[in-house]
Amino acid sequence: MFAGVQKHISNMEKNSQNPPSFLEVKISKLKNKLEEVQKELSKTKDQLYEKEQESIKLRILLDHLVNPEDKYDESRTWVSKLVFIVAKANKPLRSTEIIALLLRREPVLHEKESKEKFISPSLNAAMKFRRLIPFKLKGVRGNFYCLPEWVNIDGELLPEMRSKIY
Repeated sequence: MFAGVQKHISNMEKNSQNPPSFLEVKISKLKNKLEEVQKELSKTKDQLYEKEQESIKLRILLDHLVNPEDKYDESRTWVSKLVFIVAKANKPLRSTEIIALLLRREPVLHEKESKEKFISPSLNAAMKFRRLIPFKLKGVRGNFYCLPEWVNIDGELLPEMRSKIY
């Protein structure tokens, strides 16, 4: 960049009818401008380095949050994954909440146009096998999905689990 400025100044000196003092002033201003730009560039490089270091730290943190060491196994069946998510949350979940938690762990879900339609057969199978129990709360659209141990013999949600819904 500096060589380009010098070449430009040299061309100005050859082609110009201006007195030398004007050219000297112009050169001085250009040199000052160049120094300012170089300082700004140096500051920007330092900021970029700091941001890259921060980005690395955040990626490591995010990776730990997205993929915690909690025995989640991607090779499990979808029914087992759904049961795991509900058990890990330790509270009844709606299908939208289950999907939101699965999105962090299952990249294949990002590719699906309708995540609800993709998960629905597995939710139905989990209910059929009684691995998840649906709980309908009046005034709330859809079901909450619970583990069987959270529901009493009469099919009612245990009070401590019911309190976690609100």
